[in-house]
Amino acid sequence: MPAVPSAMSHAPRHLQGSKGVNPPSGHGRPWAAPTAIGLLAFCAAFIGSWVPSFWDDEVATISAAGRSPGQLLMLLQSVDAVHGLYYFLMHYWTSVFGFSELAMRLPSAVAVALACAGTVVIGRKLGSARIGLAAGFVLALLPRMVWAGTEARQSAFTALFAVALTLLLIRAWQSNRVGDWLLYGVCAVLGIWMFMFFALAVASHAAAALFLKRRPIATLAASAAVGAVVLPFLLYALGQKAQVDWIQDRSLAQNLMTAAVKQFFYGDDRPTENLPPQWVLGFVVLLGVLEISLVVWGLRAATRNPALRPLAVLGLASVAVPMAGLLLVSVAAQPVYVARYLTFTAPAFALLVGLGISHLPAGRTWVKYVVVAALALASLVPQLTLKSVINEPPDTERQLADLVDDAPGKPAAIVYLHPHLRDMALAYPEDFDGVKDLSLQESPGDSGTLWGENRAVTAEQLAGLGEVWFVGDGKGAPNDFSAFAAAGCAETRALPYQRVTMVVFECR
Repeated sequence: MPAVPSAMSHAPRHLQGSKGVNPPSGHGRPWAAPTAIGLLAFCAAFIGSWVPSFWDDEVATISAAGRSPGQLLMLLQSVDAVHGLYYFLMHYWTSVFGFSELAMRLPSAVAVALACAGTVVIGRKLGSARIGLAAGFVLALLPRMVWAGTEARQSAFTALFAVALTLLLIRAWQSNRVGDWLLYGVCAVLGIWMFMFFALAVASHAAAALFLKRRPIATLAASAAVGAVVLPFLLYALGQKAQVDWIQDRSLAQNLMTAAVKQFFYGDDRPTENLPPQWVLGFVVLLGVLEISLVVWGLRAATRNPALRPLAVLGLASVAVPMAGLLLVSVAAQPVYVARYLTFTAPAFALLVGLGISHLPAGRTWVKYVVVAALALASLVPQLTLKSVINEPPDTERQLADLVDDAPGKPAAIVYLHPHLRDMALAYPEDFDGVKDLSLQESPGDSGTLWGENRAVTAEQLAGLGEVWFVGDGKGAPNDFSAFAAAGCAETRALPYQRVTMVVFECR
């Protein structure tokens, strides 16, 4: 019987550098559990994904994906280079499948399904089939992941890259072959090109390798090589940091409070200030308490079982290092912490929760059933707001576009105070057929911007047009109606909302 190196004696065999592997679970059907969890995750994300209106960031995807490759490259030279790979992916996707809510969000739901299936495999490799199954189940219903699978942004893809990168890391730790480290490096580079903060996932792997003493030199070398390859991209993207000036400047305590609620347990990131009902927040708190308690319980079990140490350390590092990094930058340099930016930490968090579930008292099976049922219920209730079944804001892009489309006699023209307020027309252009945009100087594609360039509207342009709609700032902010006054236009209706104010004028 071959000797096993003492430094690796407590690790699962696939991390020991031997050729042996754990026997597959599922009685010869090792892919049964990943497939089942993947289907569950797909259904959780996809069903009802066509219900919510497009929101600001998704409209940015529509604006970018709907232009030619040349125009897209021009856009990335000035803004959103950090999203470039995703925009190109969606450009080719939408050229075939179009721009409906269902079509735009389907790739994210697929990415979530694959990420959850892969998480089952990670749990099995680092622990046991039960840990993998529990972790996949938790991730499939986690509000953060469901939100990622229900929006046309790259958050779901970063989670998928995190899962793939972890699987490749385990493979490279086992074999230490150059080819496996090259695969790891390629995956890491693609993940960072998908979203720059994914670099923190690579850093977390390096930290775990050092702590565990698992191929530390090879892991650091691979991480350094990845850093060298992506450095030009990171520097270029950092040059566009003005695009995140909208992120609220919070104290460390405020950021920690936001992270405690929104990072995993409540996924809705729409900037509407439309808080969910108190009873929904109650389930969010319940979910947080349950899952954090299970993480603590699982880590306690890992301290007593050295074979679980790699799972515990890798999972903890993959959550803590990215979160600490982003929070540190937010406090010390520039506000950058947004919960969805760290979606790629969700699989690691689910693995820690799954570790806790699998180590609930073996003699009390009913405890596991109660805990799993409570987790499922507490995870599903917040999705009523994620899918806009309840508590939908009154000023979504779709609702505002419907106001214009349903207006008697449809307006002859519309004026946007700021270019970004044009998002409703970019998201739902069919509702604005025949409505002239008086404020548009240059289209988004031609101007190399997301929302287009505006021009001042004159009284001469307004005179005699008939019904003209004005879209300005919300929250009671002052708006400039001087051109309408000079043209003798009469205000017939005002529609004040949180995000915008819409005013209807009759210009004769």
